[in-house]
Amino acid sequence: KADKAALGSKVSCSLFEEKMERLDERMQEMQSQISGQKQHWNQMQQQFSDAMEGKLDRLELKAFRNQMEETWNRNMEDLENRLMRDSAAGIRK
Repeated sequence: KADKAALGSKVSCSLFEEKMERLDERMQEMQSQISGQKQHWNQMQQQFSDAMEGKLDRLELKAFRNQMEETWNRNMEDLENRLMRDSAAGIRK
């Protein structure tokens, strides 16, 4: 009786091997998916890094803005001086 009870809880070798093969296939599928996700993550990280390298940070923009304002103010002063000289020359004539 003890052998019959023990036999009922046993699994056949063929069934065990079949289930282990299916488990191995599933593990390979999951490993492939994880590898694909990792590759996609690396691509996204590279794209983000490339995009960030192409952007100017706020300090660079502030320096550029200051330079543009200085250039603008100088050009406006030159223009005003030229207009004053031209109008003063016109009055003298």
